[in-house]
Amino acid sequence: MTVTSDPMDPAQPVFLVFERDALIAEDIIGSLRDLGPCETIHVSDAEEVPRHLDIDRRISAAFLEMRYEQVIALGLDRRLADHGARIILTIGEDDQKDATARGWGMLVRPFTDQMIRDALDDIASR
Repeated sequence: MTVTSDPMDPAQPVFLVFERDALIAEDIIGSLRDLGPCETIHVSDAEEVPRHLDIDRRISAAFLEMRYEQVIALGLDRRLADHGARIILTIGEDDQKDATARGWGMLVRPFTDQMIRDALDDIASR
């Protein structure tokens, strides 16, 4: 399968990946691209996330290296919901109950390609 990243193609999902560790980010992005054509946005600083939400109109899912409380405190839960994004936390396993109650996903480290696919299962139905 040929992977493209055409931001002008509205049919392609857009994934935002906030991850400080470059190797982990590349693993997540590689897994997402293996699923098919998509656009990925990688940021390594939490302050960059809102800026991308101002630029990009649609986000299918956001993989966030943040604790539940941090997402709420920064208002990213509302901002990402406005973009139709599914939130998937990649740290803070203790937050899984709260995240699940909000309909968010949780990837417990170390995660696999299959775990990433499972976290995105409901995206196609949106």
